[in-house]
Amino acid sequence: MSTENPDTAVVDYAARTRLDGRTVLVVGAGQGIGLETSRAAAALGAHVICLDLDRGLAEAAAAETGGTAKAADVTSRADVERLFGEIEAEFGRIHGIADIIGASQLTPIDEYADEDWERALRLNLTQAFYVLQLGARVMTDGGSIVFVGSVSGLRSAPQHAAYGAAKAGLLNLVRSAAVEYGPRVRVNAVSPGQIRTPRMQERHRDDGFYEYWTERTPLGRPGEPSDIASALMFFLTDQSAWVSGEALLVDGGTAKRFVYAS
Repeated sequence: MSTENPDTAVVDYAARTRLDGRTVLVVGAGQGIGLETSRAAAALGAHVICLDLDRGLAEAAAAETGGTAKAADVTSRADVERLFGEIEAEFGRIHGIADIIGASQLTPIDEYADEDWERALRLNLTQAFYVLQLGARVMTDGGSIVFVGSVSGLRSAPQHAAYGAAKAGLLNLVRSAAVEYGPRVRVNAVSPGQIRTPRMQERHRDDGFYEYWTERTPLGRPGEPSDIASALMFFLTDQSAWVSGEALLVDGGTAKRFVYAS
């Protein structure tokens, strides 16, 4: 949603990096990448609606960023409908959505139970469909929707079948939505590699996980939540005013490394 006059000779590049006067919904705002995204959007001038399943986490994020707290289960269509009804009543419209929700479960294909497969699809794909479909309707003046995908949606890995399939589906949803919702709404994705979130650090406290990936990452370190938040800001601001349907891989170059390289 660019605010520039296309006939103006001088482009205000600084304004392209800002979100002043805009309302941005962050889905999964309570911790990790979502919390950092809320901080980033607020720092760029947006009023941030901090959404989390845990109301306490949402309220803490909103208090820190000067935003508005909301709680909802985005895997429930009814809850997402309620959420956007409240947002429309309170704000009239929104200008941006960053959806951070997702979760993986490492399981061999042969051992997946139906409920595990369905849970992976609900958390990583179905909820994104609800947020996209219902959120775009509240973008009456246009806007930008950006999802967090995963390198697993672009590359294969053992025991990632359900997660990878769901994230690959998400990226195709993004491409389809870009075609259908343009020119009013832009839809993109950011696909992270290994990110050092508090939850992941707790999970891999003593197993050498981050040391392993640091050795295999050309940029020599694991990703931080701020790395992903910065990429999300590119898509939410007018820096990406002519970009839609794309998935930006943010992984320190790891996916470019030849699999057999030492």
